Amino acid sequence: MGTQRVREYKEQEKIKKQEVKKEKEEAPTPTHIKPSRPPKARGKKWQKVGSMIEKGRLYSVSEAIELAKKTSYSKFDGKIEVHIKLNPKKGQVIRGSLVLPHGAGKEPKVVIFNPDLLPRIQKGKIDFDILLARPKDMPILAKVAKILGPKGLMPNPKSGTVSEHPEEVVEKIKSGLIEFKGDPQNNIHQIIGSVSWETKRLDENFQALYNAVRPYNPESVTICATMGPGIRVKV
Repeated sequence: MGTQRVREYKEQEKIKKQEVKKEKEEAPTPTHIKPSRPPKARGKKWQKVGSMIEKGRLYSVSEAIELAKKTSYSKFDGKIEVHIKLNPKKGQVIRGSLVLPHGAGKEPKVVIFNPDLLPRIQKGKIDFDILLARPKDMPILAKVAKILGPKGLMPNPKSGTVSEHPEEVVEKIKSGLIEFKGDPQNNIHQIIGSVSWETKRLDENFQALYNAVRPYNPESVTICATMGPGIRVKV
């Protein structure tokens, strides 16, 4: 009798498992999944000024600058930005420096490295835009390369931020020296002045920038205001 009861119990358990499995298979697919969000629509101000740009047209540099100034809708004196897509040769690193004839409209905070600065950097206290260093300082700075590198602040001889005479470099920066560096997609993004500037000054700054990145084979150029649509440029 004991063996018979065990067999009956096992059969009942087997039947229950089969019924549970069948219920799961026949259960309806849940419909409460949130739909993906549609792309964010441009604001009314952007759409209004965007209508001033002819789709598919490539503008001359001076035309693009004039249009960028007209389509700037910020309440403050915005900046004129240049965005260049580059196609460098294999192994070519996009990095360098140049002097903008009229500066960039904003004087960066420049610091010359000294050993007392190291603990602050290690704690993430970075309150400068450009860090200059002497060649002898580079082994010390290697300790914080993982902090400075991703921020684009690691001194580098190619960009002119490593020098035996950093004080002279500070003066050059004040007179318009800038550093450029390609992002992971081989683009560079640079401010060439303010919306309120004369077109001629902005044009001359653009030409200096474009000539500096010409060796990296520019593919496309876009000019825009800080708050304004992009304008494709024929170069």
